[in-house]
Amino acid sequence: MSTVILGCDINNGNDSKFQNTVASALEKQGHTVEKLTIGPNYFASYSYSSKAKGKIGIFLIAAGLTALCDLYDGNTNFKYAYFGIRGDIGNGIASMNDFKTKGIHKDHHGDCISKSCNPFNGKTFPQINEITKAKCQAVYGGTPQEMADNLIKAMGGKTDSSSNNSASAGSSIKDALKKAVSGWDGDVEIRVEKDTVYVNKIKDPTKTKLVINEFENAQYDSITVTDINPQTTNKLTVNYKGYELTLQDDLLIKRFGENSETIEVDEFVKTYDDAVSFLQRAWNKIRRDDGRQVELKVKGDIQWKTGVWARVYLPSFYIDDYMYITRMSADEDGTSNWSTGLTLVDYPPSFGTFEEESTEETEDSDEASIDEEATE
Repeated sequence: MSTVILGCDINNGNDSKFQNTVASALEKQGHTVEKLTIGPNYFASYSYSSKAKGKIGIFLIAAGLTALCDLYDGNTNFKYAYFGIRGDIGNGIASMNDFKTKGIHKDHHGDCISKSCNPFNGKTFPQINEITKAKCQAVYGGTPQEMADNLIKAMGGKTDSSSNNSASAGSSIKDALKKAVSGWDGDVEIRVEKDTVYVNKIKDPTKTKLVINEFENAQYDSITVTDINPQTTNKLTVNYKGYELTLQDDLLIKRFGENSETIEVDEFVKTYDDAVSFLQRAWNKIRRDDGRQVELKVKGDIQWKTGVWARVYLPSFYIDDYMYITRMSADEDGTSNWSTGLTLVDYPPSFGTFEEESTEETEDSDEASIDEEATE
């Protein structure tokens, strides 16, 4: 068995859970595991030190290219390395299907200077794995247990039956939910919190009272914008009985140039209003799957919460739109000057489509109940 050095980037409140679950699973396989401090630089520093010689490196990250390219191009001392691509952090890779089919891009910092960044830019992870397989490979995990199982399989091990049974039970419940709402994909949000599954119609974003303004309550130096796919469609058109219906994002067009697409209406579109609704759903899915993620800090206030819309005005970052809050964390310093960390996306994340293969485990899925929640 191997000595494994397990690093994890800072992404959200699940970082420790992912790292601990993977560590425990590897130890059950007989590996010796050393967990590094959670953060972006500890793994890189270790990989270039003499301590890494003969060991296996594993780094749990989002979907950017920097860490992978740095190790592939650099003088790493690891015997081999794996990159665990997490599907729980709104990075556009939210399923195994996304992992296999979606091209990935340079990190939002624009600081990827490794020689492989440009050649790898836009390739899928399987395509990149084929190139890097002599030194490292990427593995997907939407939940801590799925990540652990897939890493073990990649390392040539076998997962135990309890993990497989649990994943199967979670998948069955999740597939049932996918099937139940498949006709409303893009209109309905499903969110799992602890032992409850919330199903609700996605609210009209224009009704929100929450505002994030670059010049009023946002901390400028905390703002990070990730474009999941800069080359995604930013002008969408539907033709219906002589009408040309179009939705577009002028700021994205200004930033990246026009990327237009014309789509055909489906068989259920019978009226002009149906065509308008069809176009809006298609636009929502583009924003959901290939849009932007914003991370920033705002002035602390009890009004901030997950699962709601906010009006976001960040002109320095080409954003003037409604965005959906997926994560929140309070940063209190013992004074009245406290802040709130927020992660926002263009549209509520999908629970997945019923057709796609799923091995994801829903936490506490065998006890999950379905409830309807009205969000603001």
